[in-house]
Amino acid sequence: MEFRQLRYAVRVAQTRHFGRAAELEHIAPSVLSTQIRRLETELGVELFERGPHRVRITPAGEHFLQEAGAILDSLALLRSETRSIARGGDSRLSIGYFGEALGELTHLLFDSFTEAHPETRLSFTELFMNNQLDALHTRQVDVAFVRLPIDDPQLEVTPLYREPVHAAVSARGAFAGEARLHVDDIIDQPFAVAAGGTPSSWSGYWSLDEQRGEPSRVGAEVTTVSESFSAIAYSDTVDTVPASAARTIRHPGVAFVPIDGAEPSALALVRHRDNANPMVDALRECATELVRRRLTLMPGAEPLV
Repeated sequence: MEFRQLRYAVRVAQTRHFGRAAELEHIAPSVLSTQIRRLETELGVELFERGPHRVRITPAGEHFLQEAGAILDSLALLRSETRSIARGGDSRLSIGYFGEALGELTHLLFDSFTEAHPETRLSFTELFMNNQLDALHTRQVDVAFVRLPIDDPQLEVTPLYREPVHAAVSARGAFAGEARLHVDDIIDQPFAVAAGGTPSSWSGYWSLDEQRGEPSRVGAEVTTVSESFSAIAYSDTVDTVPASAARTIRHPGVAFVPIDGAEPSALALVRHRDNANPMVDALRECATELVRRRLTLMPGAEPLV
């Protein structure tokens, strides 16, 4: 039984799809399938029931994959702890985040990181829409959790996961009572748009510029999620937000409605390429392992690592 076989099996369990699992592991589907078959042969049981459109986990597979995930988590922790001991001494890591950060995974990430690296002192900076990348360039933060798109060759970007997008609309408006919306329903509405200094590609993503083919009508210029929600609640504008923000951030004047036709939102860990703080690598390793193991806590999210 090989370490990579455990990882492949857990990945198939996460995605319920051999092709998608192979894509995320950056290997050919045939290689992944062969390794899973070898693992099942060694165990003498089938872990998965293969269907034409979806993979199901067998009862034996449920038990095996739960234990396999625990083993992988333990190995990742062992690796981090060993590196931490080798480095020794005290270290610091400044972390920037925007909005809901990593949603339901936020506490789990920093809790597991501090457990693995108790010698590292963490500091946190809440970022604005128009200073997210500047904070990395000026070394205000060592690393940041921000939403794509990011087009900056000086920054190293590690996508972690993607998730559906919701419309954020006035709780007293007509859209609030809808079960679902399509981008066409809100595309001509005035948007709460990121203020000047924000990269146009980032701002345009949230205001659906690509679907519209041109910039949105500007209902308000904002720099934070709080400002956006106030504009939505009291100035009759709309906006779009990640599904995790709709679940974890509340405002009495704002309603969240799933929308069809919008590109999923991807969250990434970002560092400046010249930043040599070794704890950034440790945080990235911890984040990628957490996404691989616990992303099921975020409904509709798909791993990108």
